[in-house]
Amino acid sequence: FLETFFKLYPTATEKELAYYVKDGVLAPVSGDYVFSELVNPVFTKDGDNLKASVSVKYLDNKSKMTQISQYEFVLHKDDNWKIIE
Repeated sequence: FLETFFKLYPTATEKELAYYVKDGVLAPVSGDYVFSELVNPVFTKDGDNLKASVSVKYLDNKSKMTQISQYEFVLHKDDNWKIIE
């Protein structure tokens, strides 16, 4: 789920994000980034949810530099996984 999400995230519209993210918990970003890898993901079970702490490595197509972004969020699974916090 996370690799798919972070591949789409840099170019996703708010409508596209709604499938993966509850009520705009993560705002869209507008950048020319290409997903490279998840770095040191840590997951902790919290009842029916998973808390995730992950760094995401992107290649910035404009500057040709590597960018690492850190995220902490809560995942919940109904029909599919969704970022809820």
